[in-house]
Amino acid sequence: MITVRKSLVSAALLVVGVFAITAQAQKLKVAVVQTVVENRLVDNLAKIERFIDKAKEHGCQLTVFPENALYWADSSIDNATKGDIDRAVERIRNHADRADICVVFGTSHKPSDDAEWRNKGFVFDSDGKTLISCWKTRDVPQSFEVNGVVCNLVICSDRTFLEYSDLPSIVQGSQVIIDISGGHGGDDGRPDLRWIRYRPWATRIGAYTIVSNPVHDDTDFMGNCPWGGGSAIVRPDGSIQTSRTHEKDVMFAEEIDTTQATRVLADRRRSHPIFGPFWEMGKRLLVGSTTEPAASITPYSSAQRNIKIAAAQMACSRNIEDNIGTIINYIGEAAEEEADIVVFPELAVTGYLKDDILAASQPAMDQALTRIGDQAKAKGIYVVVGMPYDVAGARRNCALVIGDDGQVKTRYAQIAANRRDVFAPGLSARAMWFTVKGVHAIVTIGDDADWVEIADLAANRGMYLHFHISYQSDASADEAVVRKQRNLLMLRYAKYGAVVNAADPSDLPNPSSAAGGASMIVSRQGGHEQPAPAGIEYYLPYQTSIVKSAAAAETIVCATRRTARRNDLDLDRHFRNRNRRSRPQPGWYDWITLGAGLTTEEIEP
Repeated sequence: MITVRKSLVSAALLVVGVFAITAQAQKLKVAVVQTVVENRLVDNLAKIERFIDKAKEHGCQLTVFPENALYWADSSIDNATKGDIDRAVERIRNHADRADICVVFGTSHKPSDDAEWRNKGFVFDSDGKTLISCWKTRDVPQSFEVNGVVCNLVICSDRTFLEYSDLPSIVQGSQVIIDISGGHGGDDGRPDLRWIRYRPWATRIGAYTIVSNPVHDDTDFMGNCPWGGGSAIVRPDGSIQTSRTHEKDVMFAEEIDTTQATRVLADRRRSHPIFGPFWEMGKRLLVGSTTEPAASITPYSSAQRNIKIAAAQMACSRNIEDNIGTIINYIGEAAEEEADIVVFPELAVTGYLKDDILAASQPAMDQALTRIGDQAKAKGIYVVVGMPYDVAGARRNCALVIGDDGQVKTRYAQIAANRRDVFAPGLSARAMWFTVKGVHAIVTIGDDADWVEIADLAANRGMYLHFHISYQSDASADEAVVRKQRNLLMLRYAKYGAVVNAADPSDLPNPSSAAGGASMIVSRQGGHEQPAPAGIEYYLPYQTSIVKSAAAAETIVCATRRTARRNDLDLDRHFRNRNRRSRPQPGWYDWITLGAGLTTEEIEP
């Protein structure tokens, strides 16, 4: 009897222990270190060891250092060798073991003594075991665990490519994304849009994003001194838990609650019938499995010509007739500006309110479409307009593209339809494509902005223009910043395009739902080490720049850009695709090729 009682007690303790482990796995204390990278290896090594000890004193389980925190070959004065780096890396491994803490850091390194310097990332666990050892751009690291929390590592600019940024969270359940950066990182050279990469990234996968980025004392190509920094922990909802700007050699320690990392949107993206095969192929590649080669694709080639975009930021009434009248008037105004295409907001015909969307009959939508088409033909202009529309027996949130001949060129139903009580999700990626005078374009709607694979893969297919229509308001000024960041990230894959949001309707006699405006005509030009090109209102060298923008009120803005034959992000031209072909696992190029092909697919309902 006594033995039985002991067994019961042991079992009870085991259950308690399991719950304790589970509870512990929901919390992770992280130290993020923002250093100035010194010119000598020995100084950086001492700094890393000192901060590891400091993180341990704060009870942290994970410490994150920047890219090249150990050694930056471009700035060094001590001519360290590969052997010197290897010995320093071993010192850090042993220090992680002694301090009983996981350490993430980067360094310049060489595959061999006579090779060129390259950037490398390491993750050592609390026992000194190597969890990750990867070369930037070349290796795609798998997820790893820290105290039961699933994490993945990204090195600086690799964050802009899906196999590093989104794939591990979508298919391996990563709750924390760690980006060790070495350049502009969190500031991007524009403090008013700081963390533009990380805040939308966190929201679109429902996970924490952490950036550790060094501070630089010289002057960058945009005239900033100091620059860099911007290290931060971003919560899954896009809010900043804590951050630093340009403070030198500092550490912040924070406990993160991984129960907030629900990954709901990541799971929805993975399970979509169009893009599901893309993510599943990526999952197999992550673990080194062989995959079937994708069918070859020749990217689209566009006409070379000037394209003038008019962004019609209209305020929406609850009265359909009033909205049609506003649309017709703005088509005329855009034509007077000699625009080639005029773009209206999401649900411009009905407004955003659920009752008005459900009350709008299909005959009324068809009649509205006819009247808008007649005006497009009369004025000789392309029109993009949002309205509810019945497709395959279900009401969907649609963007209708009408040509300058008055005919419907495409009817795209929003893929990321999160208002499931109102709209069924779209099942055709092919429907987002159209051409404007020979230039290949796509249109997306609202929450499609979280599905960056749509724009990324369309660019690989040859998309040149991207028009994104929305109807969104903001609860706070900070929420408006995140919305702006999200839209700029979505359109960075196009060469030229526009985000058109509904205007504030509060001055109308019968206003629809609140909206925040902030429409933008954008263009991807300039870039690394390049000063701002002429005619740019707001230069973001690593994203897409704002050519012209609007505030919250009703208005129309126009801009012109000359197109080229190819988007330089397409399959044949982008340097990362050449790198994908040369990786030890060559299936990554086939993965992107498969995804590019899926952007012209549709699923039968």
